[in-house]
Amino acid sequence: MTYTIREATSQDTKQISSFVSERTGKAISPLHIENRLHFIRENPDESLYVYEEKNQILGTLGFRIRHGADMILKFSEISVISVDETKSRQAAADKLKSYAEQLTSKHACSGMWWITGSEKNDESRAAKEPLSFHETGYRFVKRFL
Repeated sequence: MTYTIREATSQDTKQISSFVSERTGKAISPLHIENRLHFIRENPDESLYVYEEKNQILGTLGFRIRHGADMILKFSEISVISVDETKSRQAAADKLKSYAEQLTSKHACSGMWWITGSEKNDESRAAKEPLSFHETGYRFVKRFL
């Protein structure tokens, strides 16, 4: 399947709004998405990417660079929202996570924090934990150095 991962633009606000609202169960207005994109344009450490197949957004990647207090260590912080695994689209999430690793290396970050909120309390986190990450309590962390 041919796919594209690219930075989100203002033309994507309606589709991102619908996609995120459907996935989270919370109404997210296109105006909210537009405001978020405006904030991202003003902040060089923040990015939002979309995963597309056949001009349909099937996933989003929020990417943020976090600087340590000492300004020596840098970590990337990622958040992925993708279509249901039951729809056999886990590939979108996997490709977005892989892309996030590339961005983390490109920005010379020491590691990557994967922000996740999709696991339900009754599901095993160990079964959902991505390869090379370990749980730190609130985030899965993957060290590059």
